[in-house]
Amino acid sequence: MKKVASILFPAFLCLSLAPQAAVAQGAAPELFGVGEVIINYTKFTDANASDSCGLAREQLASVFTSSFAGTTVPAVAMVDAKPQMVGVARIQLIPEVSTYVDENLNCASWISLSAESRIRAVIPPVTAPRNVTAIYWRQHNKVVSGQSLHPQKVADVVRKMVEQFSQQYRLDQPVALQK
Repeated sequence: MKKVASILFPAFLCLSLAPQAAVAQGAAPELFGVGEVIINYTKFTDANASDSCGLAREQLASVFTSSFAGTTVPAVAMVDAKPQMVGVARIQLIPEVSTYVDENLNCASWISLSAESRIRAVIPPVTAPRNVTAIYWRQHNKVVSGQSLHPQKVADVVRKMVEQFSQQYRLDQPVALQK
């Protein structure tokens, strides 16, 4: 019996410690340690269709600013951003809206929100540095409505996307060390 226990105990010990070792050596979550999130201006792929559907860059900028106001995300509009500080990780939140107006004057918008940064990195097999876009988070959504309701519907979807980004940001931050 002692012989069986002496064989099983080390095996059990190794198996019980294996998951912790794998977690300790794993990669950090995507938004871990991000200190600044700069909200870029919304890009409209078809300005005429966006205008027809009542979408305006200023309105969406206001929706982003107010949606981030009650969160822990250190988000700031591009127009209010200070120069980047050394040692503070900064990413760009890039909204893009593609709108189409059909023959019945219904509006359809494809909304894309991407958190990314541009870096210079060496990626094998080439040893020369390349300009690379690192994408930390991305989400897309489609909204279809009549022209009069479209700005509100798009704003509602943007708020939901900001909420989901904020939740991911919160989950990716380190848990405070206990004393």
